Amino acid sequence: MNTHQLTCKSVYVKMRDGIRLAVSIWLANDTEKYRDKRPAVVITTRYWRAMASQLDNLEFQRLYYWAAYLYEQGYVLVTVDARGSGASFGSRDSEMPHAEVDDAGEVITWVAQQTWCDGRVATTGTSYSANTTLYSLVAAPSALKLSVCRAPDYDPYRHLVAPGGIVNRWFIEAWGTSTAAQDNNDIQALLDTGYWVPPESGADNVLGVRPVDEDTGHSLSYNTEGSLLAAAVADHKANFNLALANEMTFIENSQFGSNRPFFAPSYQEAIEKNNIPLVVRCGWHDAGTQLGALSLFVSFSNPIQVILGPWNHEGSFLVDPFHPEGRDSNAILLDDPMAPTVKSLDAIFKQDKRANNDQQTCEQFGIVEYFTLGENRWKTTRVWPLPQTKIKRLYLSAEHQLGTSPPASQDGCDQYQVNPNTGTGTNNRWHAQSMEKPIFFPNRQEEDKKLLVYDTPPLENDIEITGHPVVHLWIRSTATDGQFFVYLEVIDPEGQVRMLTEGQLRGLHRKVSDETPPYTMFGPYHSFKEKDAQPLTPGEVAEITFDLYPISVLLKKGLRLRLAIAGADKDVFAPIAGSESPEITVERNSVYGSYIDIPLV
Repeated sequence: MNTHQLTCKSVYVKMRDGIRLAVSIWLANDTEKYRDKRPAVVITTRYWRAMASQLDNLEFQRLYYWAAYLYEQGYVLVTVDARGSGASFGSRDSEMPHAEVDDAGEVITWVAQQTWCDGRVATTGTSYSANTTLYSLVAAPSALKLSVCRAPDYDPYRHLVAPGGIVNRWFIEAWGTSTAAQDNNDIQALLDTGYWVPPESGADNVLGVRPVDEDTGHSLSYNTEGSLLAAAVADHKANFNLALANEMTFIENSQFGSNRPFFAPSYQEAIEKNNIPLVVRCGWHDAGTQLGALSLFVSFSNPIQVILGPWNHEGSFLVDPFHPEGRDSNAILLDDPMAPTVKSLDAIFKQDKRANNDQQTCEQFGIVEYFTLGENRWKTTRVWPLPQTKIKRLYLSAEHQLGTSPPASQDGCDQYQVNPNTGTGTNNRWHAQSMEKPIFFPNRQEEDKKLLVYDTPPLENDIEITGHPVVHLWIRSTATDGQFFVYLEVIDPEGQVRMLTEGQLRGLHRKVSDETPPYTMFGPYHSFKEKDAQPLTPGEVAEITFDLYPISVLLKKGLRLRLAIAGADKDVFAPIAGSESPEITVERNSVYGSYIDIPLV
């Protein structure tokens, strides 16, 4: 579609409390040609719904091609600056505050009433806008027919900000400073973070967030802030900034304890009552998004389709440890990452009117579609975990072996001096949260020399691992706290090592709670609450057990599995003061047998 065929109309929409949200509608110029009303697709974002630039060419807009693509398919894109961000008024005392959840319902109702809309609305988005997509299901006015999202944060504390109770320093600092710069409409500060990817037109062209059309004091061709935009940005001065959050040790003391999560009982009750269909796409190696999607699938009763594939955060790059390219430095760009979302939209908005809608919904939803790496095959299930799963227990053994026989010795153990300089690089599942960044699988042969490793013999047959591995370690430490990272890796006949999946737990949070978790989980439940904190006693045996992130992978005969244990990841997680480099002893004997349970299909 050519530039002149789309316009970006921006207006303010007033909420129930008087707060005005900036809304952009992407329509065709040729009103004679496009008179038909269309379903609307709404994205509510934290990252500017549209930009102001020196060269006000719509093709320079990050969302222009998405808007044009949707319009060609019969939909109108509507983008919204979330309350307290972009050109919208108001402030934010947390991320996804309750007021923002209420806003979603009002925006959807407003969109459905516009002359260019046929009264039907879908919500969509990636990352934060995937979160707003989820929360739109709470109010879910009658106009909302479907929500489609990629990589939402179902449980931000456990799956992103402090997985295993270990603080994700990189994300907190990068995302917090980036969103603060956007809230302040400070383009230079935003560029300095390195987190934001400038548009193809170049960083020098961007002036900041796009004002609404009525803000006549602003010119899009030079850096002058209109009175309305200036007033909105002034509201943002009171915003919460994740980068300045100084308490992440316990979940209830962080914003994720005081804020109402998506799985809060009141929200879940409303979502299940509204019964709006939901499609969630996630990558196997994208932070903990795939774990959240599976928990959502088994915890909620409304129609849900979960799709787990070999993608990065945005779905633009292939992520596959077995692909001969893209392992170390060559990112493989995927074709048309927008098409799957349109396919989901079409299934609802363009389905055969003569068909039984309830039957179609039954067939399309209530399923998990997942891609098995190493086999390159898509599969479908209506039950998770897979009912045919069998658990294979592999014990840590002498000579750094991983085997099926329980240890016979009463005093087997291995000492490991934690190396604080170990890491997983900057193209891993955590750094992938910067949207367009690819994920690589470098050879970890050298890095593993800094870790404590245990290997299986070469596989005698092909095996499929699908599900949630669970590791169970008995350890002693010289410190009162510590970080325990476990990597499940594969070794090829040439000795090259690739990571398959991983997991982590802070020693302070090792207690396995006997309380009911807030939603369905697939491994030992750690509450991360202060009341359950258990410092390690130096020299005494402690139990460390947790699940690794889910994976589906076919391993060919002749490959070997490796369990690698680390006590730090300098590229992502903050060290614990006083426990940066303890010596740990991993017990592997008949009294304290350490092992990993592998889900085989």
